[in-house]
Amino acid sequence: MIGLLPQALAQRLPLLVLVAYVAGAVITGLSVYNFNKRGSALNEAETSGEVLAEIIRRETAKSLNAPGSYTRAPYTVERRRSLPEALPTATVPLILELDETRYRAAIRFDQPAKLPQALQTGDSTLSAADRLAALSKAIARQDQETRLVLFLPGGDVLFIDAPRLWQDRFSQTLTALLGVAGFAIGLSLFLPLAVNLAAPFQRLAIRRLATRPMPPLASTEALMIGDRIDHLTEQFRNEQERKSRGLAAISHDLRTPVTRMRLRTELLEDPALHERFEADLDEITGIIDGALDLLSIGAQEEESLRFSLVSLLESLVNDYRDVGRNVEFIAPEEVDLRSAGSIFAAAEDVRVRADNQCFMRGQPDKLRRAFSNLIDNALKYGGRAVVEVGPDTESTLKVSVRDFGPGIEPDQLDRVILPFMRGHGATKERGVGLGLSIASEIVALHGGRLEFTNMETGLLVTAQVARDAFGAG
Repeated sequence: MIGLLPQALAQRLPLLVLVAYVAGAVITGLSVYNFNKRGSALNEAETSGEVLAEIIRRETAKSLNAPGSYTRAPYTVERRRSLPEALPTATVPLILELDETRYRAAIRFDQPAKLPQALQTGDSTLSAADRLAALSKAIARQDQETRLVLFLPGGDVLFIDAPRLWQDRFSQTLTALLGVAGFAIGLSLFLPLAVNLAAPFQRLAIRRLATRPMPPLASTEALMIGDRIDHLTEQFRNEQERKSRGLAAISHDLRTPVTRMRLRTELLEDPALHERFEADLDEITGIIDGALDLLSIGAQEEESLRFSLVSLLESLVNDYRDVGRNVEFIAPEEVDLRSAGSIFAAAEDVRVRADNQCFMRGQPDKLRRAFSNLIDNALKYGGRAVVEVGPDTESTLKVSVRDFGPGIEPDQLDRVILPFMRGHGATKERGVGLGLSIASEIVALHGGRLEFTNMETGLLVTAQVARDAFGAG
C-alpha cells in the first residue's frame, strides 16, 4: 500500500486533498441521501391516508370470498380467505374504526417495533383518513419492513404492503451516528498520513541527535534535503577539523621560535629589559598552550566515572585554601534530624548533608579544570570567590562561582566565552582570554552551558551540567 503512494511531496499533497474531498463527499452524500429518502417516505405516508381509507372501503364492500391482489400506489393489496400462518410474536394488534365500522387489525413485525408508542390509532376526533395517514407514518417511522393485516367483517383477511414506505432502512439517529463514525474513521486514516508529511522534516530537525533512518513515507524532497544536510554537515566537520589541525600545527610550530627567543633573552644584560621580555614570552607561551588546549579539549581521552560533584568542588576549594587563596565553598543545604533514643543512649540532634543529591556521571578531571578556570577568573578580577553547588532539576546540577570585582559590561556578557575575549572592566590584569572558553567547552561537553549575570557587586557565573551526559555505559 505504501509503495502505491507517489514519492514526491508535490504529488502527495494534491492526492491527500483529493482523497479527503472524495471521502467527505461520499460520507456526506450517503448521509444526505438516507435523510432525504426517509423524509420522503414519511411525507408520502402522511398524505396517503385517503388512499388507505379508500382501499379498506372498497374491500369491505366486495362480496365475501373474493380473494385477489392489486396495487394502488403507494400500497399493494392482497386479499385472502384466512391467515396462511400464525403472526410473529412481535406483531402489534390494533383496532381501526372507519365509517362507524370497527376492524380488528395487526401490524406484522419480524422484530419488535422501535417506536411502539407511535402506533396508536390517533385522536378519535380526527377524520378516518387523517387517522390512517398518522398510522401509515407511524409504521414508516419504525424503519423496518412490515405489513398491515386487516380482518374484514366477513372473515377474509386483507394484507396491505407499502414497499416504498414500510421498508428496512437506517433510522435518522443511526444515519447521523454512521455519518459521524465514517467521518471519524476517515479522519483516523488520513490524519496519520497528513502528520507523516511533516514527520521527515521533524526528523531532519533532530537528526543530529539520532541517526535513525527516515520513515518509510518520507518524500523525495525530504530525502533530498536530508542528503544535502548530511553533505553540508560532513563538509563543515571536515573544514573545522582542517582549521583545528592548522591552528594546532601553527601553535605547535610557534614553540620553537619562542624557545629560541627565551634563550636569547638570557643574554640580555639589562635586568629590567630581561624581565619585560620574559613577561612577553610567558604571555605568548600562555596563548599557545591555551589555544592547543582549546582545540584538543574534546579529543582528550578520559574515562567517564560516577562521582559526587560536591566532593570534587570541595576538594578543589580546599586546594586553593591551602595556598592562602580567598575561596569560600557553600555545600548543599544540611538537614537536621533527631536520632532515636534507647535505654543505652538519649536522643541526639544529627545534621546530615545531602551530598547524594549531587552525584553525576562525567569526566572529573576536565570538570575540575573547568571550575578551576572559573575560580581563577574570579580571584583575578575580584580577589575573592564563592563557590556553591546544588541540584537544579531531576537531570541537571548547578554550580555557581561569584566574584566581587567590577563585573562585565552588559553588551559583552554573550561574547565573554569567545576565545581571546576579556570582558572584565579591569584590563590591567594580564591574561589571554581563553580560560572561560575552555571552561565553556568542558561544560558543553557535559551537556550544559555557562550563564553570566552581573550582580550588585561582582559577576555570577552559573554552570549547568547534566547528571548523566555520558550515559551509563
